[in-house]
Amino acid sequence: MSPTLTAPVLRDAVAAPTEARHLARFALALSLDDVPPALIRLAKEHLLDVIGIALASSRFDFGAAILKGASELGTGGQASAIGSGAALPPASAALVNGVLAHGLDFDDTHVGAIYHASAPAMAAVLASGQASRASGEEVLTAFIAALEIGCRLATVGAGKLHDRSFHPTSLFGTFAAAAAAGRLTRTAEEQLVWALGICGSQAAGILERGNSWLKRLHPGWAAHAGLSAVSLARGGFIGPDTVFEGRRGFYFAHTGEIPHGEALPSHRLGREWQAMGIALKPYPCCHFIHAFVDAALELRGKFALPDIAAIECPLTPSLHKMVAEPRERVIRPETIYSAQFSVPYVVALALVTGRVDLASFHDDPLDDPAVLRIAALAECTPDPLSDYPKHFPGEVIVTLKDGRVLRSRKPASLGTPDVPLTAAAVEAKFRANATRAVSAETATAIIEAVNGLEREASLDRLMQLCTA
Repeated sequence: MSPTLTAPVLRDAVAAPTEARHLARFALALSLDDVPPALIRLAKEHLLDVIGIALASSRFDFGAAILKGASELGTGGQASAIGSGAALPPASAALVNGVLAHGLDFDDTHVGAIYHASAPAMAAVLASGQASRASGEEVLTAFIAALEIGCRLATVGAGKLHDRSFHPTSLFGTFAAAAAAGRLTRTAEEQLVWALGICGSQAAGILERGNSWLKRLHPGWAAHAGLSAVSLARGGFIGPDTVFEGRRGFYFAHTGEIPHGEALPSHRLGREWQAMGIALKPYPCCHFIHAFVDAALELRGKFALPDIAAIECPLTPSLHKMVAEPRERVIRPETIYSAQFSVPYVVALALVTGRVDLASFHDDPLDDPAVLRIAALAECTPDPLSDYPKHFPGEVIVTLKDGRVLRSRKPASLGTPDVPLTAAAVEAKFRANATRAVSAETATAIIEAVNGLEREASLDRLMQLCTA
């Protein structure tokens, strides 16, 4: 006779709280009153930014593909896809919106964590918030909780996951999405702890992409997995509460180390806000390249392009394989992604055209002879002054044919906490992106809805505005 399985009893932890429990308690208990006003402003700016990117992405071929693919998982539901407005189950809507948010490589990055924070967080809170009929204040609070938890988890493994070819956004975004979804669905603490434990076996994403669209998938799949983990836990499926600090846990499996003491994600949780370190992107390319763009734009106009003999771009040694190699690919990229992840090409774009924007990669040809000629003159060398991953510095050194040398070094790029974008610049970026899908009047209405999100009774108005 088979033994009878009984449902587990929800209970308070008796032993010292694990990291998963600390994070679950934080996500469930956070109030907007606990959050510094500066972080609330940042959260609204970043939510607006990533919605604008998602709207623009919805008009691209990969946007249509992810919507069609997600619809195969089931149509109809309580959440909607940005751009199309398609009704989908919450996890599928999160999948679509997360892909759209990261699809143009224009979304924000926590510099110290090397983590795209807003894409998985936005995807999770819009889908869960819609489905649960949460208020705007609840959605904004959950978004902040997801930002903070994702940044804290990713900071612990900063640089180490990239070295092992893992994409931190795909991995840590899963936990951040679960934390937000757990809060918005009013999940019990014990169940959210289980969900975080389940996330440890669902978090995945490698950097091998070739000519594929795989990297675009990562934040969307992270959000999908996070929402799925919460659903499983709410159904009574138990996950390990030692997912982070366990001897066979997430950190040991992915970095070979187990954090302890001040390195733990929960250290000073709620007292120090790591989400304040998230940087916006003024340029739609890899964030490691942004300081090089700033430097090149500063030098532009100080010499004639035909007078350039050579361009040197000192780069953090461990980043060469990502944005400087192989040489033929980076000086003559054949795909948009190759161009977006090439220091020589993007520096050449800045010097030749004076702009690095969506049109540079998606509307203009990648084989402009004037740009390729300058890219071929650029070479990345090791940067002994780099303090990566604390910052993503960049330097451009131009040697002219007459022997003169001009240089510009940027310890941090525009859009980072050291050199923040103005509110006007954030709004201008949003409008440029959003109006690829909606009217200028609708873009203005979205700005107003996000800026006043805590006063919205639900997400109904915002999501209707986000339908092209």
